[in-house]
Amino acid sequence: MRCAECKGNLLCGRSKCPLVEKYRFLRSVRIDDRIHDPSPPSLFVGRIGYPKVYVGPLIAINTDPVYADSPWLWKSIEEVIKLRTSMLRASTRMRVEDVRGESKQVVELQELTAAIKPVDVEAEIRKLSRKAEFDDVVQPMGYSALVDGIRIAENPKIPDRVEKVYYDDLKAQEALLSLYNHGFSTYYLQKIFSAGMLGERKSRKLVPTRWSITAVHSILGEEIKKEIADYGPIDKTMLFSFEHFGNHFEIILSPERYFFQLIEIWQRKSFWSPKQDWIGADSEDIRPKRDYSSLSGGYYAARLPVLEYLRRIRKQASVLVIREIKPSYYAPLGVWVVEEGVRKAVSAEPEVFNSFEDALKKASSRIETQSEKWHKYINRQTSLQSFWQLA
Repeated sequence: MRCAECKGNLLCGRSKCPLVEKYRFLRSVRIDDRIHDPSPPSLFVGRIGYPKVYVGPLIAINTDPVYADSPWLWKSIEEVIKLRTSMLRASTRMRVEDVRGESKQVVELQELTAAIKPVDVEAEIRKLSRKAEFDDVVQPMGYSALVDGIRIAENPKIPDRVEKVYYDDLKAQEALLSLYNHGFSTYYLQKIFSAGMLGERKSRKLVPTRWSITAVHSILGEEIKKEIADYGPIDKTMLFSFEHFGNHFEIILSPERYFFQLIEIWQRKSFWSPKQDWIGADSEDIRPKRDYSSLSGGYYAARLPVLEYLRRIRKQASVLVIREIKPSYYAPLGVWVVEEGVRKAVSAEPEVFNSFEDALKKASSRIETQSEKWHKYINRQTSLQSFWQLA
């Protein structure tokens, strides 16, 4: 169905038109020629034209800058769209290697990105684009503007540990893991990783925001896999369940060596599959995952919270994550929906079963899609198989 033919009349079968919804909110946003507003703090690095990209802070226009950048607090799709489309992307053009020169502009952009509280930003708007951005990895964003002379109007407070890592000549992977182990969230790490603040100084570069999100999830996940490799398996089968934003999660942990599988079920009339159900799957064992997942960034976003849980209980498990996306998920909000959904699921008390089959039967009762459509995608790797593959 072509949107130009539909014009928001829902001929595509969706419950709401994402184009209509985002522009309904955008009409209330008023942008002056001069910016003097807070950044959450947050930075957006585009990927169009790489290695010469658009980069700049996200500016909160008539909205709470802290809340607008705190996905773990958001309640509804409508709220997310309203909050995020109230964020102005103030951009200037830079080469990704420019962060190595440490010019005043680069340093200020990095300082506001790493700050622990909102920072007032000043700039002159040269050209305004009234086009919002929706993406399956990145959070929604509102208008973008080419600006001149981005300046921060105050001295931002940056965590001491982040400053230390910034000035140390550590590899990006090592710096990232150090900060993560000291309690910095993946959302914060994605920002400073994107801003080119991590890694050996001679090799630093800006990383497009979309890439940085998946890179942080992937790097941290692989590092945690190394940690749990020597742990013993859990002693019981556990089932976790959670639903938000039209995304339903069922997570089964079985008492076997580490194996991870994600099955995605996009119901007919959900955002990316308006005409028919779509089902996809991907999996891995304890060895490093070599190829990029066919399920894109959602795979790594689902894997990380499960690995966090296994590290916390100091155990291994065979893991099956089932993600069913319903028509009520009518606009793409980014992979944080997956990360937060799985994290909230495993933070609750699990249901306990005698076998994987019993847990699967219970999980299937809460999945709306007929089980015969997706059961065939389940890939069970037994402990014996794991032993011979790793031997």
